[in-house]
Amino acid sequence: MSVILLIEDNTAITDTNREYLEMQGYGVHTASTIREGVAALEKQRFDLIVLDIMLPDGSGIDFCAQMRERYDVPVLFLTCLDDDVALVAGLKAGGDEYMTKPYSLAALSARVGALIRRVWIERSSEKNFVIGPLLIDCGKRRAYLDNEDVLLTPKEFDVLLLLARNMGTGYTAEEIYFRVWGDEPFDSRTVIVHISCLRKKLRMDDESPLSIATEKRRYYSLRRE
Repeated sequence: MSVILLIEDNTAITDTNREYLEMQGYGVHTASTIREGVAALEKQRFDLIVLDIMLPDGSGIDFCAQMRERYDVPVLFLTCLDDDVALVAGLKAGGDEYMTKPYSLAALSARVGALIRRVWIERSSEKNFVIGPLLIDCGKRRAYLDNEDVLLTPKEFDVLLLLARNMGTGYTAEEIYFRVWGDEPFDSRTVIVHISCLRKKLRMDDESPLSIATEKRRYYSLRRE
């Protein structure tokens, strides 16, 4: 069963949407503020977030952008803001879909279902990688070391997957940055920090069969001894 997080401060809208989506077979959790949404994400993994933009303790757009660094959950913005500025800002922040109020419950359910299916198909279309004690599950977007979930952030996972797809191939920090983050300006520090976190979480010490090698102080590559 897919589980949805509704972040909406209007109680009537929350209750209506929750009841309807539960009737369609979804599990639904609710939050009325960004703080409550963050708390819910820390406790449970969700398949979709339905997110209002104007919330009592901040902007849903800002929340979406900040969340993207830690969680890889599709986001459907549901808001009364119907101007192009808000739409573009929401999508740039990492949103996947955008619906404006008022809307029909049938349309909401259709968008929810289509988005969850699309993300599931995208994630399940690529094979898994097994590299010694490391399993990279592309469908779940999780990495397991000796059968233990490594708990990578979305960007850490993307960097690892890039290196795993091309074992032994060296990438510069700039190449990694534009393949994973894809925006300007280039920030070498971002890549260095993510590589360091991967080495730590994957326990890449002297006794590990895995390493992210640095060649000529410029190229990063995933290697197995």
